[in-house]
Order: sequence, then structure tokens, then C-alpha cells
Amino acid sequence: MGSKDDAMGTLDVSGEGRVQVKPDTAVIRLAVITEAKTAAAAADENAAAATEVIDAVKAVGVGDDGLQTQGLWVGPIYRYNEELKVNEIVGYRAENAIAVTAAIDLAAKVYDAGIAAGANQSSGISFTLADEAPYRKSALEGAVAAARRDAEVVSEALGVKLRGPVKVEVDSGGATLVKTAEASLARTATPIEPGELTVSARVRVSYGYRF
Repeated sequence: MGSKDDAMGTLDVSGEGRVQVKPDTAVIRLAVITEAKTAAAAADENAAAATEVIDAVKAVGVGDDGLQTQGLWVGPIYRYNEELKVNEIVGYRAENAIAVTAAIDLAAKVYDAGIAAGANQSSGISFTLADEAPYRKSALEGAVAAARRDAEVVSEALGVKLRGPVKVEVDSGGATLVKTAEASLARTATPIEPGELTVSARVRVSYGYRF
């Protein structure tokens, strides 16, 4: 039979690490919406307008790898006919949504150039990091250190000897990397203030201990 000193138990703790960092990449979402009597005309007008927007964005320094089409759509426009009590097709609408990825210092120029060239809808600007890895590493290190500190405090209060970790779980969804800025469809220069992002990580650790 083992002695009291051989008795084992586990202590479950969690820790969180956070790193504040300035974003270095902006994603500007622009869209072109056109309306015409026929679907073909709406699509043709939209393609021409979207090309002007893309050309304008490229002119301020964005390469092809920074452009991504996020949605193309053509559909009917309905109007309710009170006399006949039915919906009638009165035209067609075409939409082309474009996401532009650029350095922070180009964000305002891209946005304003796109609007000036014909983009008539935007879902705003979001900010992120070109490379999350080093900040994620720092956040994880902080999370592990926080978990260890809590485990040491609890084990000391219980009067037990803390052993090594026997199980570790990492929360893969702990990083918060996107902050959105709203911008109006104005012809004046658009101010861009990205602020800071919080990169966070969480861990759950089970430590063994002896009485």
C-alpha cells in the first residue's frame, strides 16, 4: 500500500494571454450596383463600371494579388402592380463586390479612389495582420505562464507539491484579429484610424500534484 506522499491528484487551470498590436493590413470592401431594363444591359454596365473601379484602385498602388471578387449577382427588380395584384419585373440589377487588400497607409487612397471611380456601396474597412504567427506565439506564452501561476498559487494554498502538466488544451479560436471601421461614401478624403488589435490565446492545463 502506498504512503500518503505517493497519493496523486490533478489540478485543472486555465490561462489567457493577450498582445496589443497595431494592424498592418487593411481590407477595403467596395461594390458596384447598376440597374437597367434587361439583365444583359445591367451586367454589361456593371462590368464596365467595375473595371473602372479596379483600374482606379490599381493606380494608387494595389497589385493584382490584392484584388479579389467576392460576389457577382444579376437579378430582377420587382414592383407590385396594384391593379393586377401581382409583382411585375420592371428591370434588372447587377452587383459586383470587390475586396481590396492593401497596406494601412494605402487604405484611405484605395477607398476614395474606388468611390470616385464609381463604386456606390461599401461594407467598410477591416484591419488585420499580414503575419499573425509571432503575436500568437507571444499570446500563447502568456497564457501558459498565467495558467502556471494560478496552479502554483492553488497548490501552495493546498499544501501540495505541484508536478508537471499531464494534459494541455489550446483554444484555437482565441485570436481576435479584425476591427472594422465605418466609412461614408463621401467625396472628401476619408480619415482612417485603425487603432490596435488584440491577439489573444487561451489554454487549459491539467497539472499533477502530490500530497
